[in-house]
Amino acid sequence: MNSRSGRESFGLLGLRDLPDELETGPGDAGADPRPHGWRQILGWSGSSAPVAVLLLAGIGLGPRGINLLSPVMPLLDPSVPVALAALGVLVGLGLGDRRTDERRLFFAAGLHSLVIMLVVSGGVAAVAMTVTPLEPPMFWTVILVCGICAATSLTLPSGDPLEPRTPVRRLQELGVLLPILAGGLALAWIRAGTPLAALTLIAQASGVTIMLALAAWLLLGRASSETEERVFAVSALLLVSGVADALSLSALLGGLIAGVFWRFAGRQPRETIRRDVLFVQHPLLVLVLLLAGARAELSSASLLLGAGYLGARLIAQLAGCALTHRVAGASTPGELRLHLLPPGVFGVAFALNAVSVLGAEASIAHAAVVAGTIGSELVAVVMRTRRRG
Repeated sequence: MNSRSGRESFGLLGLRDLPDELETGPGDAGADPRPHGWRQILGWSGSSAPVAVLLLAGIGLGPRGINLLSPVMPLLDPSVPVALAALGVLVGLGLGDRRTDERRLFFAAGLHSLVIMLVVSGGVAAVAMTVTPLEPPMFWTVILVCGICAATSLTLPSGDPLEPRTPVRRLQELGVLLPILAGGLALAWIRAGTPLAALTLIAQASGVTIMLALAAWLLLGRASSETEERVFAVSALLLVSGVADALSLSALLGGLIAGVFWRFAGRQPRETIRRDVLFVQHPLLVLVLLLAGARAELSSASLLLGAGYLGARLIAQLAGCALTHRVAGASTPGELRLHLLPPGVFGVAFALNAVSVLGAEASIAHAAVVAGTIGSELVAVVMRTRRRG
């Protein structure tokens, strides 16, 4: 791996100052011109964003800060499912890499996510039972949402299956699949009341989503100009997110289903949708993070749960990365936990989705996830800085 491709592939989650031996190689140590230390938390790139900074900005601008966003929050709420569906579409478009080690990485990523979900759910449950007792319905919602949110480490998916990516990058992209599926099932279960009703509801929504994706694919294949293609692509995204919002289901899961369909459909419609979704991904990401911060109802109980979320996630990363090394083999770097420690944006996105669907029942879980995400980002910066030192 040359110096340039190594820097681009490992420019993840706003934390781009890797150890020299992982990023530039032995011959290029010290050649990386990008900022290190605490300046990296402000970094933007094609695959990273200042997650903690935007969440803190949302908290400061929201109702518990200077109250600047409060008048426009009701106007921005309808755009949240669109932003979440766009993130799911990008994940779906990035699937289908047929490299020889893809199956091993897929299994390793799923195992890592499962370990994180179980350990964090258990840790948050222990805190909820001993420090901040919750009523049974909210208790189960909190541990489910926190466990699912903690299992991701990806900020911005590439959406391009042909783009060269490192094993760490593939682990991050594949690692969001299980949390998105589990999150969609959890929201449907809470809304429908029984597992069978939840599966029926998801099957119906998936069928409608696939039909809409098929219609968009047919229209895009007959578009006569780039402007017409962009109109069809944006309309398809709005329809996919509208289905999830109307049924009070996971917009991330709806976007993932549509993205997988378009990934294996014709090349021209797929590339059109990928281009147009990538074009708006940064504004949508900023919207999600600012609204997530503004909607966080921080309290002593949510901060305690956030501390439990952070501590359990740190412990889970040690166990999960050890298992990942065993499954994925020598293709993963020794400092894998430094890459997977920042939770990225998908956890926050799912927490915001849960608040939109479940309302006050998920508010404390959402606030705990926001606090835990900020803490995880800061801990990752400290660990990276100490590692370089």
